[in-house]
Amino acid sequence: MSQFATRGRFLIIALVAAIVAWSLPAGAASAWSIVPSPNPGTANSINALAALSPTEVWGIGSVSSSSYSGCKGRTLATRWNGSAFVEVIPATPTPLCAAINGAAGSSISDLWAVGSTNNARDVHIRHWDGAMWSTVTGATIPGPSIGRRQRSTMLNAVTTLSSTNAWTVGTAVYPDFSNNNVVEHWDGSSWTLVPAMGPTGSRLTGVAAVNANDIWAVGSGGFSDTAALATLIMHWNGTAFAKVASPNSNRLNFLSGVSAASSKDVWAVGNSVKDPNDGVSVTRTLIQHWNGSAWLTIPSPNVGAGNNSLAAVVARSATDAWAVGFYDAISGDFLTRHTLALHWNGAAWSVSTTPNSGTGDNWLTSVVAPTGSTQVFASGNSANGTLVELFAG
Repeated sequence: MSQFATRGRFLIIALVAAIVAWSLPAGAASAWSIVPSPNPGTANSINALAALSPTEVWGIGSVSSSSYSGCKGRTLATRWNGSAFVEVIPATPTPLCAAINGAAGSSISDLWAVGSTNNARDVHIRHWDGAMWSTVTGATIPGPSIGRRQRSTMLNAVTTLSSTNAWTVGTAVYPDFSNNNVVEHWDGSSWTLVPAMGPTGSRLTGVAAVNANDIWAVGSGGFSDTAALATLIMHWNGTAFAKVASPNSNRLNFLSGVSAASSKDVWAVGNSVKDPNDGVSVTRTLIQHWNGSAWLTIPSPNVGAGNNSLAAVVARSATDAWAVGFYDAISGDFLTRHTLALHWNGAAWSVSTTPNSGTGDNWLTSVVAPTGSTQVFASGNSANGTLVELFAG
């Protein structure tokens, strides 16, 4: 074989390897796969997951169709049967027009789903008792006297400790027309408001409980010397919520999800933008960690030069945590959104390759890791409808 042929062969091998390395982001070996999920309407989504056990996983979202009345939408509740997510009927007690953002449960007869109704003007709460869904009245939230048209009120996340202890967080417009946090607590008989006000413009998007006296809520609100929008982290100590200092290295900083493995191991994820006015900055992943004494920003990877964002996180142990969201791939004048999953191994975060449905946009909004299993479930949306992915472990 000639020297040129030998060099050419190695050049081709190197080129193929480079293409593979470029197309598959570096990180943990992937065992993610798309699992079947229903699409009963013309537009479908599974925005929230709840894992009650390795065999009891729920995916809840929304479905719309021209056959529905009013706002042409209803809740979509699905359940894992070991090989696919199937719709649970009935899933739609009145009112319709409800969008679900978060779900959690303490048992198969105690599952909560929260969100908004009336086009995001009012909170929406529903409960599964093991046999059926029912809507549950939330706490009364004072709003502008001129009516719902001026309101933008919703619940974004929920966590449960038991059938008599659940928490949900969100945002509301109050009588002075200011946006601020909403925190509600379930005591087994009713939902009540719990004071947890932040700076004007605050909103809470994630909540996680270690125990009854150790609860974290995250979101955004306020500003600092370096940030036009700052991360917001609040802590419940059994008596009251208080703001806890969190870092802000960029101009825009936002936390969307939180998960706790222990009282000294809590993760919060979201995104940040270095400078929204410089014409070149894009959204990048943001991960922060509570070590028992302070919140610190932990380096997190990004895929490509486009936007990257994280929506949810689940922490199983000090050496096993997952965060999910999306990244935007740019090709010429075209931009396509892809699923993004990051894994923490106790030392660093890395990209774990995830599949996408079809050739259109895909993104992930929720992630759960059932206790007693090595599996991880992530849900979101695609141009083809609902999207649920499973990491086999």
